[in-house]
Amino acid sequence: MAALGRTVGNDNTSKFQLIAQKFSSLVYGRSEGDRQIVNALLDDLNALDFSRTVVTNVDKAVLIINQCCSLVPSNDTFLVAKGCHLINNLVEKQEVRVEGRTLTVAIQWCIQALKQCPSVASQDVLAALGVLIRGNGSKVQEHSQAILAILSPLLNTTLEFSGLSSPWELKLAALHCLEALSAPPVDGTPSEAEYLETCLKLFCNQLNMDKHPDQHESNHCKIILPALRGIENVVVQSSATGDLVGDVIGTSKAFMLFGLPSYQAIKPSRVLPAAVPICDVPPPVARGPKTIKGVGSRTRPPRKRSTPAKKKSDLNEDDDDGPHMAPSLPPQIPHSDVSWPYGSTGLDCSWRTSDSDYSDSEAPGSRLRSHHARIRQASLQLLLALIKVTDRRVMCGYWWSLLPDGLQATNTRTLITCLLRDPSPRCRTAVLIVLWTLLVGSRSYLQQAEHGDPSGSFIPFSVSLGNMLRELHRSLALALAAENAVLALTQLLRVVAILVQNTPYHKLQPGLLTKIVRSVRPLTVHKDVNIQVAALTVLGAVVAVLPSVPELTFCLMRPRFALFLNKGSSSPGVRKGVQSEGEFSGDDEEAYEEREEVELDAEEVEMEQIKYSSVVQNINTSDIDTPAQSIAGSGLPWILELCLRNLGCQSGSSGGVTKFDVIPEGTFAAAPVRVESLQVIGAMATCHFASAIAPNISVLQNALEVALKDTDESIRLHAARAVESIGLAMHKSLEDENGQTISMEVITLFWRELLSSSVTSLVQCADQPSLRAAACDCLANIGVSVFEKLSADQQILSFTLLFGCVNDEESLVRASAVRAIGLFSLYPCLRKDIQFTLDSIEAVSQSLKDENQIVRMKASWSLGNISDSLVFNRSEGCEEVPSNVLLELLQASVTASLDSDKVRANGVRALGNFLRLVSADAVRQHGVEVIDRAVNALTRNASVGSNMKVRWNACYAIGNMLKNPELFEHNINCQTTIFPVLCNLVHNFRNFKVRINAALALGVPEHRALYGQHFAAVWAALLAGLDNSEHMADFNEYKHRDALLDQICSSLCHIAALVTVEDLNGLHDELVLHQESLQQHLRRMEDSVVPERSGIFLGAANHANQLLSNPSLNGVQRTSALMLHTVFSLSQDKLTY
Repeated sequence: MAALGRTVGNDNTSKFQLIAQKFSSLVYGRSEGDRQIVNALLDDLNALDFSRTVVTNVDKAVLIINQCCSLVPSNDTFLVAKGCHLINNLVEKQEVRVEGRTLTVAIQWCIQALKQCPSVASQDVLAALGVLIRGNGSKVQEHSQAILAILSPLLNTTLEFSGLSSPWELKLAALHCLEALSAPPVDGTPSEAEYLETCLKLFCNQLNMDKHPDQHESNHCKIILPALRGIENVVVQSSATGDLVGDVIGTSKAFMLFGLPSYQAIKPSRVLPAAVPICDVPPPVARGPKTIKGVGSRTRPPRKRSTPAKKKSDLNEDDDDGPHMAPSLPPQIPHSDVSWPYGSTGLDCSWRTSDSDYSDSEAPGSRLRSHHARIRQASLQLLLALIKVTDRRVMCGYWWSLLPDGLQATNTRTLITCLLRDPSPRCRTAVLIVLWTLLVGSRSYLQQAEHGDPSGSFIPFSVSLGNMLRELHRSLALALAAENAVLALTQLLRVVAILVQNTPYHKLQPGLLTKIVRSVRPLTVHKDVNIQVAALTVLGAVVAVLPSVPELTFCLMRPRFALFLNKGSSSPGVRKGVQSEGEFSGDDEEAYEEREEVELDAEEVEMEQIKYSSVVQNINTSDIDTPAQSIAGSGLPWILELCLRNLGCQSGSSGGVTKFDVIPEGTFAAAPVRVESLQVIGAMATCHFASAIAPNISVLQNALEVALKDTDESIRLHAARAVESIGLAMHKSLEDENGQTISMEVITLFWRELLSSSVTSLVQCADQPSLRAAACDCLANIGVSVFEKLSADQQILSFTLLFGCVNDEESLVRASAVRAIGLFSLYPCLRKDIQFTLDSIEAVSQSLKDENQIVRMKASWSLGNISDSLVFNRSEGCEEVPSNVLLELLQASVTASLDSDKVRANGVRALGNFLRLVSADAVRQHGVEVIDRAVNALTRNASVGSNMKVRWNACYAIGNMLKNPELFEHNINCQTTIFPVLCNLVHNFRNFKVRINAALALGVPEHRALYGQHFAAVWAALLAGLDNSEHMADFNEYKHRDALLDQICSSLCHIAALVTVEDLNGLHDELVLHQESLQQHLRRMEDSVVPERSGIFLGAANHANQLLSNPSLNGVQRTSALMLHTVFSLSQDKLTY
């Protein structure tokens, strides 16, 4: 058969070449005989089997198209139709790309044919025109106006065409042609706004037209679909602002429920943005008292028996042509709203477009349902495209029209309604993608939500947002219980995860997290690995909720009471003989009861849990499938227990003590499940260390050691990250002033065991740089307290491994190693070791020259830590590094301060410390040139640049430098360079943190001589900065205003204690101008000053009294001294009292 196929293909190719040669040599002469020759050649060409490879020479095929358009008159109906068939066959089936002059000739020929030929050939011409336009994008824009001029009458004319039996097909062909014309150019060339607006109007007109009485429903659907896709083409090329957003959302809402029962077709209408959700409050409905499952009585709906035929829906979940049913929902629960998205970037809308694409066995009803599903998916794809191109701040104004708030009627057209009502898994998946895209990046918007009473006449925006979040949680929990399509369920879980990450639970009513956890927990043992991973992702997001809420302890941190984690059971207490695949089919009573549980309120949840626990104790174990060794009595939080089981741990009791062992190889959970379990453990270490991790650290240590030795790189990597998170949490626990949650002995044992084998082996993974980098991060989080408890051998091993990784081939490893060295350099036991300090300096200096910016950034940060450690050593009288090494560090810091912003931020920090440490002898030996370069680098970084962190670090570094008076003995010009810059910044700079650090630096010099001739200018700048603190270009600076005022007042008190008699003349005018303001701010500061800082006020007051008692003062000087006494005497009286 294969040989026969090749023979047929070769025959087609040879025939094509022969006919093409004849066609290319033909010169059409307008005679009837020539017309017959052209007709015969076209018939022969179209008779070839174009489903096989026919064209081997693309240039020859393009030449044939050019000859066809040149030889066939545009008014010859039959030849035009045959020529269009040939163009279709060559371009669409043989993928011949037409460009350049031939494309222009072909398009102009089609336009003329549409003008001159009867309507019987128009459909063929439009099809040919469409394939020519499609894929050529910007190359046909020069013909766009002519094409629009010929298409507009075809689309706007009523459908009473004479001489044409199927007018709908002509309009459909014109729409497909217009859709191709509006497609975004492949080369990214922007389309003209006027041209896009014309296309948009034509598409919208088609959607607003009523269905003709004689028009079949399928024809009507075929016209809607390209119109929606055409609008999408326009949206992705437009700046979605203003009315366009409202129009597109209204169009999408009009068709997102198209064809579903109980939802009549509506015309698209513009949706207006709202500051708060707009809703129609339904009339109150009388509701009976709620009952808890197992308590009281209620009427159950009749149960349906599952049949083998229904299992096909799970296998063919993407088949939209069959008579799908919507996800099974409890009849008592109203179909509210629910939604979810996956990580895909778009939706597949490559649907069949003609009845010939269906087999004869498919019923007309199936075709119509398929048409309806395509329209719904196309409307959702349109909405997705709009969300992607619209600014999130603009899109937030339309949330009220897309999401429910619990006050609307249950049949409102929202995304949640689509999710719960749509029977097509593809459409439900599309809804979830839209919802996920809508929720991503919405954290700052949703943080405004809060719980409140929604029944008042006025509902605040924050309360409306809170109602929307509450309804989303309720609906998503309902969808989790109802969904049975694996792909949609996986995506639904990811939507839940992003919703949990963005919701401010501390400001909302309790119970939301409980609903989510109760719905997700059974899915952690689902048969599908992707669903297990997605379920663990949701639980990880719940664990990481900050600030933590008491509800988390109830739903996550309690021991497992009735959750059997054996694979194959979807819910607690699955009886033998009932086939369970980890998902709710809706056919058995247990699954029905589990679905209804998501409707319980928070109070009912706790009552049901207690009731359920008592019931579990009385269950006959012979009727339950349990694992060989249950760990229900271990006392672990059930989520930690789940993660440990996924990592290969099982429990066994010995003497009443529960011990965990590793399951033999081959019984582990799937690798993605183990990776996600490790991430959940890391989140628990970060957010719930005291309650979950600390009491079970020995159990975790065994599991992590096994994971660190796994053969899978991803598992070892995430195990190392879990160790890093646990180590950081341990370090914070030791520093906690409220008491340690774990003993030092346990922490030390934890690190000793890991350093002896697992972590050390990671550093030696030669072919896996990510593992080496993770090992360096683990070592960085040991902490000073634990490090000092390690043996000398392990201490030496730790930093020796880091020094070796500094020279690694991979930049990721070098960056992690140099960061860890920077942390080690602050450990007292290491910074006092001069040899370690010198080795660290060498490693960091080498990394500062690295070609990778991330390595240089980490090295710059470590250099700042080394500079801090050297300052500590001097203050404690420890051995210091040689002066030549200090000057080398000074030069390296100057180089770092000229690098990129991320490197400069810490480079200037180190530079200030090194200038503070440099001695007069070093300045005399090496000259002032090095000092000048350093000072110039600091002033330049403080005064120039858009990175505020660099500028305030530079100001702080200048303050450190001013603590070294020896610099001014040999470089008096420093004053001329530094003080004008600081005065200008503290006076009127827009960033308050920069002004705070500038004011701090101005108050550093201990002696009046260090200010030189700039003393009066410093006074004037600080007083002016005090008055200018009310002027803020950015209101975000308001939170730093009090700190700025306090720092300026402190600096003024400091320099007031340095005022000499000669300074009083120059201060007179400034004191007269600002006396009242200064006195007011000092009084405010005194009310909040801590006793430790009261000395600066007393020092200023005492010095003012001394100045005033000087008998040699002249009139101006005495006036100035009296004003100082008046201002600071208040401080003295109040603080003394």
